[in-house]
Parts: sequence; structure tokens; C-alpha cells
Amino acid sequence: MPADSPAGQDAAKLPSPEEVICVLKKQSPTEDSYEIFSLGQGEKDGKPSFALRRSPYSRSDDGENEALEHLVDNFRIDGLPAHLQPGQGRRVHVIVSTNSGTGLSTQFYDNVLAPLLKAFGLTASEEPEQGGAEQPGSYRLVVTQDAGSVKDFSRNLAAFDRNGKNIEHTVVLLSGDGGVVDILNGYASDNDDTTSGHGAGTQSQPLIAILPLGTGNALFHSLHKIVKTPAASDLTQGLRTLLRGRVAPLPSFKATFPEGSRTITYSETSNTTPTGNDSDNTVDPTPSLGEQTEYVSHLYGVVVASYGFHSQLVWESDTPEYRKHGAKRFQMVAGELLKESHAYQATVEIGRLHTTPNGKSFGLDKLDRDRHAYILATPVSNLEKTFCISPASQPLDGQLRLVHFGPVDGTKTMEIMMAAYDGGKHVDMRWARQAQDGKEGEDGVGYDEVHEVRVTTHEEDARWRKVCIDGTIVEIPSGGCMVISKEAKRHLRVLVDGSTAYEFAS
Repeated sequence: MPADSPAGQDAAKLPSPEEVICVLKKQSPTEDSYEIFSLGQGEKDGKPSFALRRSPYSRSDDGENEALEHLVDNFRIDGLPAHLQPGQGRRVHVIVSTNSGTGLSTQFYDNVLAPLLKAFGLTASEEPEQGGAEQPGSYRLVVTQDAGSVKDFSRNLAAFDRNGKNIEHTVVLLSGDGGVVDILNGYASDNDDTTSGHGAGTQSQPLIAILPLGTGNALFHSLHKIVKTPAASDLTQGLRTLLRGRVAPLPSFKATFPEGSRTITYSETSNTTPTGNDSDNTVDPTPSLGEQTEYVSHLYGVVVASYGFHSQLVWESDTPEYRKHGAKRFQMVAGELLKESHAYQATVEIGRLHTTPNGKSFGLDKLDRDRHAYILATPVSNLEKTFCISPASQPLDGQLRLVHFGPVDGTKTMEIMMAAYDGGKHVDMRWARQAQDGKEGEDGVGYDEVHEVRVTTHEEDARWRKVCIDGTIVEIPSGGCMVISKEAKRHLRVLVDGSTAYEFAS
């Protein structure tokens, strides 16, 4: 679906405010002239479709001055913002994550983002140098080839920066949370062992602009939960933030793992069928999913670190046994886990900073249960647009919060999850509990602001020793301890809505 041309537009009808991306003031010696950019969304051949619409208007158009004035007041820009102006001191990169979400990133780039940037004088370059093209008016286009493409890009970006060229980088990411996490881990981990001054100043940190094309888009929804401009679709809001947003430091956390911990992933492999003659071995054209493991000492995250029901759901739905069922696999796994209602054997300790007459001191408090159903630490409010896991969290406040509850049956777990969809009301839930001594007590959902969380698993079966860090599954050994801690250092910057006042964490 090609972008509309401004030349043939009939200026009879203004687009609705919900569709408007921006209003560009045009140079005209005789009248106030504008071009309105809006996002058209529909369906074609049973799949979502997108189109960039461009409409010229002037204040001389009868009967629409008031409506036009409203759009100008809310969406006017005078040109490209500084973070989208490539040159000697800045590189602009656009990453199209082809496998994110339902695979719409390529279509959205071709039909919307590329023509939008071209309208502002920016064209794509596939120059191999990691810094991107130096000439003004050109951005570097990166189309992912596999699951490691984004992390490889960010590692190369970090290596490029270490050469001391003092260049800022803007990365426009057509992806979900996984793309942000890959950039964070590739960039931050590459600098873990360096002793240079790289990363000390905020100007050297890559700036991420998110166009939410993933599945849950937790970070995007959490950053935009209090937007004041007229309501819009997620992608329209993403484009507004790209053109009219402002820069903020992105809080993160670090999860460290005991020796012997390993990531668990599954990737397609071709099956070779032996024929008795090595030269005649044939390759089965039907790929199978093979488990890939890699030892890991730590990971960085921006959304979630979990153990229990959440991590189990993420891991088991990705296994070959369930992947073959497509989108139905999530409901299937959830149903089985709710039926089983496993009680995870673990010691959970909460670390807090306490103010004393001599300053701040760190202390650990152990949760008074040794079996758990749900342990989830997060710096964001929403895991999905309507799934509010941490209602007290505000965009960019830098606070880490822990949501947890003990063993319950599947019905109660579902009740808790549905309350999270109801504006985060799960954190106030309480229920009667039968103690081991026969006395009745009270249990409920725990909700704590923390500086650190330590989870030591006592499970013997490896099935129940999987933790989740922003979608990455890590298996930790029995008796091993995962430590989740707030990061004081900011590794990345992010674009946030320009109409909203944020209180950035120090």
C-alpha cells in the first residue's frame, strides 16, 4: 500500500486527531500552509495493513480553521528534531526486526517509516561501516537476518564508540521489548570489562526510539501510560514520540547467576537422513527445533525478572512440544500449569536500603515461606497494554518492585491474573489460608519496593529451575542463587512522549 502523494490530495476533510502523526509548517510567502502526516491502518488479505497519508492544508480552506488550529496546536513541528539529523557528530540507524511480534516490521517500514523519513529528506544507506553513513540526509538501514542480528549490531556499535570518535547514535527500533534488551545486553556487556571513560557521560549512550511491533511491548506501554496528547494507536503514538519526543535516561537492572547457569533457546535445524553413503546423505526439508545452550554469568534487563508461573509459561510455550501448536500454545501451556499448580521450592530474600544517622545501610529480609507460585521483579508498570503488574510504577522512576505470592490453586492464580488486567488490583488481594498447625491465617499478593532480590532455588528437577529475564530463559543449578539488582548506571537513553512531564530517576 503506497504512501499517498500530497500533490493529488483533496483538502476537503481533515484527518481525525487520533490518526495524526505530526503537522509540518510549510514555507509560503502568502499564507499559513501545512502538511498533515497521518497513519492509515486497515486490513488487507486478512492481515493488518498500514499507509502513510500526507494532506496539504492552509488556513484559507473555508470552514476548517478551528479544527486545523487544534491539530496545529497539538502536533506542529518545524522540521526534523536534532536526534534524527545525521551528520559528522551523529549517526542515525533504523533496525527492522523481521521476526518481532507477528512479522509486521518490514511492511511498516516500507509503507510508513521509509516514506515518512524521505518526506523530511532522509534516505536509507546500507553502508557496511557500523557508524553509518556520515553524509547529512542518510541513515543506516539494518534488516535483521537472525536472532543475533540486533545484539551483533549493538556490540559493533560499542566497539565503534570505544575508538573515541565522540559520535552520538540514534537507533530507531521496529521491534518489541526483545530488540531493546538485545541492544542493552550487547552494548552494556561489551563495556563491562573496559576501564575507559566510555559510557560515563549521557551523550555517549545510544538513544533508542521504539516503534512497538512486538507482542507485549511492555516497555513502550509503560513509558506511555500517562501521555497527554489525543489518544492514538500504539504505532501512531510511536511515530509521534519519534518526531516530537524528548530524551530520557532508561533505567535497567542486572541479574547475576551462579556458576553453571545456562541460557535455553530453540532454533530450527535441518535433519540429515543417512543413506549408508556419506555423499548421498539427504537433508530433510522439514526443519526441527533444537535446543541451544550457552553458559551465562549475568544479563541486563528493562522489563522483568521472574521465577515461578511467569518464567515457566514463557519457557514451556517456546519448547518444540508446544511451538508446533502456533498461537494456541500459550493458552495450552497456561492451562497445564494452572492444573498442575506447582509449588516452587526456593528461598527469597529482599534487599532494601535503610536510612540511618550515619547514612544508608543495606539489609536483607527473608520471605516467610519456602514454597512459591509467583516471583516477579520489574521496574515497569505494564507487561502488556492492559496487564498492569505494578500499579505504583511510574515511567522512568527507576524503582524496582517485587510482586509475589505463595502456592495457590489454578483458580486463585487466574483470579489474581485477571485482577492485574483490572488496573493492577491484584496487589490488594488477600485470602484466608490454612496454616500447618490447623490455625487459620491470611495470605495475599506481596508487593514491595526493593533494591535487590535474591532467589535461591532448591528444586532438584531442572524443569522447575528456569528463570526469565526479559524473555530470555536461564536454567540455574539446584542450590544456586539468582541476584536481581537495580543498576545505578544508565546504559541507554530512550525517547519519551514530549507532552508529558516525567520525573527521571537519579
